Amino acid sequence: MPRVITLLTLIILISACKRVEEEIPKLSVMPLKSGSELSFRGFVTDTEEELVSQIHNFSRRLVHVDTLSERPVYVYISNNKKTKFYTTENGTVWQYNSENIGDRILQYGLAYKKPVHLGYWEILLKVDKGVGTEWSVSVDTTFDAVNLDGSPQLIRYIKQGKARYEGWTKTFIPEAKTQNYVSVVDAHWYELNTYILNQTTGDTLFASSGTAHQYFEPHLGAIKYISDFTKSEIGHPAVSLHGTWELMGRDIPE
Repeated sequence: MPRVITLLTLIILISACKRVEEEIPKLSVMPLKSGSELSFRGFVTDTEEELVSQIHNFSRRLVHVDTLSERPVYVYISNNKKTKFYTTENGTVWQYNSENIGDRILQYGLAYKKPVHLGYWEILLKVDKGVGTEWSVSVDTTFDAVNLDGSPQLIRYIKQGKARYEGWTKTFIPEAKTQNYVSVVDAHWYELNTYILNQTTGDTLFASSGTAHQYFEPHLGAIKYISDFTKSEIGHPAVSLHGTWELMGRDIPE
């Protein structure tokens, strides 16, 4: 009898493990039907929950499919900018980030002679080892700039992050068709740091350090992002802020 009980227990455990594996979803940045469009709003508040930014409305519309090493890569357009993304067979969500980081130094009295394009693939979600799966991002680059009198300056841009798949949770979505707390998968960035340094003068022009959660819904993709961070800029005191962007509407073809 003990041997039978042990065998039965083993079968139950194996079945439970399989169910857990089945519960790990294969997610995406957004719905993969051509023409799908999601609308969002983004804003920043202070520690008193007072709005300290304008409310930024934006959308993501799926426009076409490319290929990368014979893998379908989807492309959405947002603010007249195209962004690529895809999900691997084991559920890892990748997105190609690109920007002209030279624009970030203009407010500090610096300029660049030609655009400083930075592009890199980043993991947004990794679930292959189940809850607790971790990943990271690391970008470290330098570029040339000039100050107001034309003197050359060497600028260094650093982005570092560590994240962990936390499994399922619930979050409120104000989107008209939802208006409720919905079940989402939590990509928890428990460490996020960004620095812009003037290597010539030794000044830290910009620094941001904090944490974030990006939430994925099985049918809609990445529908919400919240962050808590401390920002400091040269000539200004450090401030603690809370950032949010969240789903407000959807238009998905039948």
